Amino acid sequence: MRPRHLSVLAAVTALLALPVQAHAATPGQTYHVSPKGSDHASGSQSRPLRTVGACLDRVRPGDTCLIHHGTYREQLTPSSGTESARITLAAYGDGPVTIDGTEPVTGWKSADGGLVATDTRLPLDPDFNAVFVDNARAAEGRWPNSGADPLNATWAEADTTSTDQHIDDTDLPDADWRGATVHLWAGSNPWAQQTGTVTATAPGQLDFTGGNYRCPPLCMGNQTYRNYYLVGSKAALDQPGEWYYDRTAHRLYLVPPKGGLAGHTVSAKHRLWGVDLSHSSYVTVRGLNLRGTSLRTGADSTGVVVDALNATDISEFSTLPMPADSDLAIPPFEGHIVASRILDSGVQILGSGNTLEHSEISRSAGDGVLVRGTGNTVTDNYIHDVGWMGSYTPGIEINGNGHTVTHNTVRRTGRAAIDTAWQLNGTEFHDNRIAYNDLSEAMRTSRDGSPFYVCCSLNGSGTSVDHNTAHDADGQNGFYVDNYSGHFRLHHNVAWNTGSRGAFFNGHTGPSIANEDHNSSYGVGINVNSVSLGGATDASGSYFSNIVGPKPVSATKTGDPLPVVRSNLITDRPGYTDAVNGELWLTPGSPAVDAGETIDGITTDVVGAAPDQGAYEYGAPLWSTGCDLPGCQQRVRHSDWSATASDGTDASATVDGDINTRWAGAAPQAAGQSLTVDLGESKTFRRLSLDAGRDTSGQPHGFTLSVSGDGTHFGDPLARVSGRSFTQDAVLPRQTTARYLRLTLTASGPAPWVVNDIRLYGNGPDTASTLQAEQATTVRGTERGTAATGVLDSGDRLGFRSANVRGRRLTVRLAPACAGGCSLQVRLDAADGPVAAVVPVTGTGGWQEQSVTLRREITGTHDLYVVAKGGGPVAALDWLTLRP
Repeated sequence: MRPRHLSVLAAVTALLALPVQAHAATPGQTYHVSPKGSDHASGSQSRPLRTVGACLDRVRPGDTCLIHHGTYREQLTPSSGTESARITLAAYGDGPVTIDGTEPVTGWKSADGGLVATDTRLPLDPDFNAVFVDNARAAEGRWPNSGADPLNATWAEADTTSTDQHIDDTDLPDADWRGATVHLWAGSNPWAQQTGTVTATAPGQLDFTGGNYRCPPLCMGNQTYRNYYLVGSKAALDQPGEWYYDRTAHRLYLVPPKGGLAGHTVSAKHRLWGVDLSHSSYVTVRGLNLRGTSLRTGADSTGVVVDALNATDISEFSTLPMPADSDLAIPPFEGHIVASRILDSGVQILGSGNTLEHSEISRSAGDGVLVRGTGNTVTDNYIHDVGWMGSYTPGIEINGNGHTVTHNTVRRTGRAAIDTAWQLNGTEFHDNRIAYNDLSEAMRTSRDGSPFYVCCSLNGSGTSVDHNTAHDADGQNGFYVDNYSGHFRLHHNVAWNTGSRGAFFNGHTGPSIANEDHNSSYGVGINVNSVSLGGATDASGSYFSNIVGPKPVSATKTGDPLPVVRSNLITDRPGYTDAVNGELWLTPGSPAVDAGETIDGITTDVVGAAPDQGAYEYGAPLWSTGCDLPGCQQRVRHSDWSATASDGTDASATVDGDINTRWAGAAPQAAGQSLTVDLGESKTFRRLSLDAGRDTSGQPHGFTLSVSGDGTHFGDPLARVSGRSFTQDAVLPRQTTARYLRLTLTASGPAPWVVNDIRLYGNGPDTASTLQAEQATTVRGTERGTAATGVLDSGDRLGFRSANVRGRRLTVRLAPACAGGCSLQVRLDAADGPVAAVVPVTGTGGWQEQSVTLRREITGTHDLYVVAKGGGPVAALDWLTLRP
C-alpha cells in the first residue's frame, strides 16, 4: 500500500539557511543598515545607514530594513505595514545581528571590602535591574551563595521555630540584612513562591513583611518546606561577579573577577523591550538576536510575524508583587500572588493573528513566551531555562481563545512548561490547539504542578490538548487540569517520569465537568494513577477511554451522566518498544493492538481491524513532538546502565530510569563519598542531571563529576556543583565521550544524600535514540509531516545537525516507492560528504524496517544526512537509528 497522506508543515529550515534578503516577499524600497554606515547616507548596500532607528524613520509599507552583522544598542519601534504591503526588519545574512538591551558601565573605583563601585543611574525600575560581566548574566548578591545557573538554586532552610513573618536560622550570618528581599519557598506543599522585605535582624534571626499569602499552607513556620534565600543586600557580596545597586545613592557595587576588572567588560540593562511592536501591525521581524532585552507586540497588533528570533536573558526581576487589580480578570484575592510577573516578562505575542516561529528563547526569571489575545500562533520554537523566580511564569503562558501552540520544545522551567492564568485570562479558554509539544525538566522550583497546567475554573470548550509528550519533571502530574476547570479534551498524549499521575483532573470540592482523555499512553515514573479525576462534586460528562498505563484510571462517581471509564489497558507489560526512553509505541503482539473503541474525532487513522489503545497506532508512522531546530533533541539514550556506591549500598535505583525510585546513602554526607556509573558503552554528553526528588534533606551539598574510559583511571573533575537544590546539573566545559562517570561529594551534610534519577544530555541528537525524520534540522525537496516525510525523490535529502554518533548498525523505517535501483544513502557532515551506509529500496509496500551493517564503526559528532538516490520517487522515511 502507498503511505497515507501526511499533514504538512512548511520546510522552513531550508529557507532559514538562505540569505534573508532572498525571501523578502513584498515590493518596495530596501534599506541597508551596518555599524560601518552613517545615518546621513542613502541606505543603499554601498552606503548603509548606521542605526536601525534611522531606517525605521524612512520605511513605509512594503519597505525592508536589511541589517548587517553587528551589535545595535537601540530600541526598534517600527510603524505598521498593511496586509498587502508589510514592513520587514531582517538580518542580512552576513553574520549575527544582535539587538542589545544593555549599556556599558565604566568608571569603576576601589571600594571597601575588596569591592569596586561606580556611580551610575540605572533607568529601569530597580526590581528589573540586571548586570552582565563579559556579556554573561551576573548574579545579584545573595545568601546563601548559589552557582551561575538560577535553576540550580541553593536554598537556606529555616529552623522549625520560625513563624509567619519571622525566620530563625542558626546558619544565618550575622549582618545587617534590613532592606534585603527575602525569597520564600515555604509551607506544607508550596505551590507558589513569595517575596518580602527584611525589617529587622539579629544573630540567627530576621523579621520581614510581605509574603504570607494563604498561611497555611504557604507560610514559614514548622512546615515541610522552610526554604528561603536573601538577595538585594550589600552584606551578601562575597563572591566574584555578585553585584548590588544602591538605589538611593545611585551606586553600583561589584565583586570583581579574580585578578581585577582589567580586561573585563561590565554592562547593565537599560531597555526592557529591544523590539517594541506594541503599536505595530503587519510587520515581519526575521533572524535577529536579542540580548538582555525582549520583544513584544500589543493588544491591537495584528499580522505580525516574528521568525528565527534568538533571544536570551530576556527578563530579570527580584521581587514577586501581587498583580495590579487592573490586570485581573476576576476579583482580587490573596491567591493571585501566583500570577505575579506574568504580564511583564517574556517574549510577548499579544493581539490577534500574530505568529512566533522557528525561534530560540532562553534565560528568563519569568515567562519564556506570553501569548495573549485571540488567534495567535506559536510554533516550532525552542524555549528553555525560564521561570526561575517560581511564580506561575512558564515556558509558554497562554491567555485567550483560538490560539495555536504546536511543535515547541520547552525544557528546564521553574514551574510549568505550558500554563494558563485564569486570574488574568478570565474563565474562557475556548478553541485553543495545544499539540505536538515536548515538555520536559519542568517544576524545577515547585512541586504541586505539572509540565502542562490549567488553573482554574476555566471553560475549555473547543480546546484540544493532543499529541504532546511530558516527561522527566519534578512535579506531581504530567497533564494537570486543576480546580473546577471543565470541557477540556485531551487525547494522544504521552507522559513518563512525571511523579504521581500521567493526567489529573482536580475537582477540589467543586465541579470538573465534561473533561476527557482518550488514546493516551503513560509509562514508567507514575505511581498513583495513569489518569485520575478526583474530588469533584460534579463530574458530569467526563470520559476516559483507550488509555494504556501502569496504574488505574479512575473518576469520581458523581454527575448526570456519570463519568465513563472503559476500554483502558492497565498493565506493567503493555508491549511498549522502550518505556525507559519514552518510546511508548506498540510492538507486535501488544494487547493494545486493535483493542480500542471508536471515538468520534479521535480514532481517525485506524490501521487494522479496530483502533488501538494508546497514543500510537501500530503500523502507522510514529508522530513526534517538539521543534526541529538545533538543540531541540538532547537527551542521551538510556541503556544498560549500572551504578555502585562507595558505601556498598545498592545504587541501582539511580539509573533505572524511574523518577519515583530512589537510592540513599548509608551515612550522613561527607566529602569523598561517591557514586560510579557504568553506561555500558561510551556515550557523548555535555550535561548530567542529578534528580534528588522531593526530599528537602537529602540533596547533595556539593559534588564533582569525573569521567573515565576504563572505570579505573578517572581524570580531574570536569564539573563542580555547589550548594543544594532538588535537581542539580553538572555542565561540562565541552561535549565529552566516556563510558564511566563518578560523582564525588565535596561537602558534609547532616543527612545521607539521595538520588532518584541520573540523566544525560548532549549538544545534539543521540543516534542511538530514534531520530524521527520530521524532526530533521534540514529538509530539501520533500514535505515534512507530523509523522514521517512525504516521498523523497532522487536527490531529496534531510539532515540532523551535530548528531552524537557511535555505531555500526543502521536501521531505518521507510515506505518504499521504487520499482528497483533505488537507495537511501547516509552521508557524514555534508549532503555530498562521505557515504557511511547505503540502504537498498525496492518495491511499493507499506511501512517496513530495514537494517544494514556499516563497513566500519562511526564515532564522534557529525552532521548526518539521508540522501535519496534513484530514477524517481524513492521512499517516505519515518525514522532511523544507528547503534553498535
